[in-house]
Amino acid sequence: MPYLQDSVANLEIFEGIVPWMYLDTKGFVTVAVGELLANPASALALTFVDANNQPSTPDAIQAEYSRVSSLPPGRYPAAFYRTPASPTLPHPVIDALLLHHLTYFDTQLSQRLANYLTFPDPAKLGLLDMVYNLGVTGLFRGFPTFMNHVQDENWAGAATQCHRNGPSLQRNDWTCQQFLAATAASAPQQSLAAAAASAPANTGS
Repeated sequence: MPYLQDSVANLEIFEGIVPWMYLDTKGFVTVAVGELLANPASALALTFVDANNQPSTPDAIQAEYSRVSSLPPGRYPAAFYRTPASPTLPHPVIDALLLHHLTYFDTQLSQRLANYLTFPDPAKLGLLDMVYNLGVTGLFRGFPTFMNHVQDENWAGAATQCHRNGPSLQRNDWTCQQFLAATAASAPQQSLAAAAASAPANTGS
């Protein structure tokens, strides 16, 4: 599904990529595109590499997790937490990790929105950006007016209700543009449907 690959690329721009472990603003060990590592086992499950691009040892990964955990929380830029010996995640691994999460969210959206699979790709991109940022509960419960517009496939209405507190103005504007693009993409289909509905019935005579 090309829109999922597009979503990976856009999220990496908006969220940023940090291939080493760092502490987020809440003090949680994090890596890649906002990937929370709740415990050392979470870090050990990922394929970190060393400075020579060789697989990092479990001891090195666990030691790095402990070192980063002991540092002051995320009042500092991510580079503050890196040393020359810090294990890192290769970009393809980060892409695959993000795609895994987006596939999950894509499934959640398709289960909750009856016509999701036929939505224009720009609408899917906007929804994926929002659900990745807000979570499923945050999107469906926190944005009821927006979700009503989505259910009705009223993309112009959705564009007026998609602003979030937290994301940058650039990101909010980009998301809004996706729903406006979905409006344009839906117009030819709606015109065809209206024409079909108004066509004289074929009596077979």
